[in-house]
Amino acid sequence: MTATDISGAVSDPAQVLVYYDGECPFCARYVTMLRLRETVGQVTLVDLREDADMRAELAAEGFDVDQGMVVEMDGRRVGGADATNALALMSTRSGLFNKLNRAIFAIPLLAMLIYPILRAGRWITLFAMGREGINARADAGTRQMLFSFFFGLFSLFHVFNYAFAYGRYPPAADLIAVFAAALLLLWRPHSARALALLMLASLISTIAQAPAQSNHTMLRTVVVIGYWLSFLWTFVRAKDPGEIFGNFVLAGRGSLIVMYIFGIFHKINTDFLNPETSCAVRLWQDMPAPLSMVQGYWMDQLAIYGTFGVEGAIAIALIIPRTRYLGLVFGIGFHLLLGLSDYAAYIAFTTLSIAMHVLFLSRTQTARMVGSPEMAFIRERIQQPLGAAAFLIFLTGGALAMYRHDFSLSNLCLLPFVLPLCWLILRYGREETGQSHTKAAWVIGFIAAGIYFAGGAAPYFGLKTAQSINMFANLRLEEGVSNHVVFPNPPGPFTYLEDVAVVTEASESGFLRDYQQRGFAIVYYDLIAHLADNPGVTVSFDMGGQSYTDVSAADFQSDIDGMLHGPWVRKWFHFQPVQLERPEGCTL
Repeated sequence: MTATDISGAVSDPAQVLVYYDGECPFCARYVTMLRLRETVGQVTLVDLREDADMRAELAAEGFDVDQGMVVEMDGRRVGGADATNALALMSTRSGLFNKLNRAIFAIPLLAMLIYPILRAGRWITLFAMGREGINARADAGTRQMLFSFFFGLFSLFHVFNYAFAYGRYPPAADLIAVFAAALLLLWRPHSARALALLMLASLISTIAQAPAQSNHTMLRTVVVIGYWLSFLWTFVRAKDPGEIFGNFVLAGRGSLIVMYIFGIFHKINTDFLNPETSCAVRLWQDMPAPLSMVQGYWMDQLAIYGTFGVEGAIAIALIIPRTRYLGLVFGIGFHLLLGLSDYAAYIAFTTLSIAMHVLFLSRTQTARMVGSPEMAFIRERIQQPLGAAAFLIFLTGGALAMYRHDFSLSNLCLLPFVLPLCWLILRYGREETGQSHTKAAWVIGFIAAGIYFAGGAAPYFGLKTAQSINMFANLRLEEGVSNHVVFPNPPGPFTYLEDVAVVTEASESGFLRDYQQRGFAIVYYDLIAHLADNPGVTVSFDMGGQSYTDVSAADFQSDIDGMLHGPWVRKWFHFQPVQLERPEGCTL
C-alpha cells in the first residue's frame, strides 16, 4: 500500500484513512487544509492508482472511486458527499477555510447538494489536464480514434467547401478555428480533448454560419448536439470520460438511419421518378468517364430506382447485427461513389457520412481492426517521413481539386484513406451479436435523432424546407403544390409554404438579386425576414397575382410583427429557394 502520513506522531491517534485519486490535484491538498491532525491525529492518504487490491476491495463494497474520495474511520467507510461531510465534522474550527468548510459540509443536506458541483469541477479539471479516471477502460479509445480521424478529415473539407465551392474566402474566424482543431485531431486522433476541442469549434461555427442549407451542415449540427448532450451528462455525473463517446454513439447511429429514411422518402415524388428531371440521372451524367459513358433508358431507371434499393438495403443491413459489417462497407462505398459526381462538392458529406458509419462498429470490432497486422503496417508507414508526406499530398490534392471545382478528383483523393478502412471492416468487422448501451446513450440517441427526424418531416407539415435532408430529392411542396406521391395534397396544417414571391428587381440586395438572376422564387416568410433585417433595402416582386414595386420593411411591418419569430429562431427556421418550373428540374 502506498500511503503518505501527513499528520506526524500523535499519542494514541485515531486512525483515519482517506482513499483518493493520486492524479487528482485537489484531494491531498484538501485534506491538508482541513488540519485534521489537530482533531483526530494520524491521517493516512492512500493513492488508489498505486493500490490495485484496495481498488478492487472498495469496488466490491460498491464505491466508485472516480466519483470522489472514500474515508475510513473506526472500520467504517463512506464515500462521495458522505465522505466530505465526515471530513468536515472531523476538521478543526480554526482558520477561514475550515470554518467555511465546516459551515457548509458539516450539514448533510448541504453537503449532498453542493458536492455534485465540486465533483463536476474536479471532473472538468482532470479532463482538461488529460488525466483518465482510475477505472477508465483501456479499449475505450479505439472506436473513437477511427471516428476522430474521419471527422477531422471531414472538418478540413468542410472548411475547403466553404472557402472554394461557396466562395467564402478568406474564411471567417470560426472556420479557421475548425480548421486548426481538425488538424490537431488528425495529429492526435486518440485524444478525447482534441475531439472535444473540434466539437466546440464546430458548435461555435454551426451557430455563426446559421442559417445554412447544406445537407452535411445539418447532419454535423445533429452530431454536435449529440456529442454535447453526452458530454454534459458525463460532466454532471462525473463519469469516466470514455463514456462521452460511448453515450454519443447512438446519437450518430440514429441520425444516420434517419438520413437514409428521408433520403428515400423525399425522393418518392413525380419529378425524381421522371428521368428528364431526376437528380439521380443528373448526378450520373456528371460522373467521370468511363461511368458517365453508360447512358440510356435502362441506365436512367437504374440510377433512379437503384437509389431506393441501395439506400434501403444499407439502412436495413446497419440495423441487423449479422449484416452490419456489409452495410458499413456498402454505405461507405455508396457515398464515395456519389461523391465522384462533378455535379456538386460532395466530399464534405462523403467524409462525414464515413465518420457516421464508423459509429456502427463495436469496441470489439475496432479493437480487432486497430490491433491487426494491416493496421500495424499502416501506422508504421504513416509515421515515417515518406508516409506523412503522402498523407499531406493527398490532403492537399483534394483541397486543390476543390479549388479548381474538380469535385470528382477531390473524392478520388479519399481512396487511400477509405479503401483500407473497408478492407479492415470486411476482414475483422464481422460480429453477429448485438451491443448493449446505457440508458443515457438511448436517451441522447433519441433526442438527437428526433431533432433530425423533425427537421426532415417539417416540409410535410407546411413548416421550413431548408435543413430538411434535401439529398437532391426534386421535392416540391411550396405554393399549394405537392409532387410527393404519398402526400399529393399541399402540406399543412401550417401555411408558411403557401405564399411565394418572384423577385423582379432587387438592386440593393445581393441576397435577393441572386434569387432574381437564378430564376428562383422565395418563400414570403424569408422575404420579409430579409427586409426586417435590412430595413434600407427595397425590392419589387410578384406574388399571388399582385405586383409590389420598390417596397421595404416599412410596407410590411404588420406582417413582420405578426409572422416573424425572433432572430435566434430564424437562424434555424428558413426555406429553400423555390423553382417554379413544372416539372421541377434538379438544382443545388
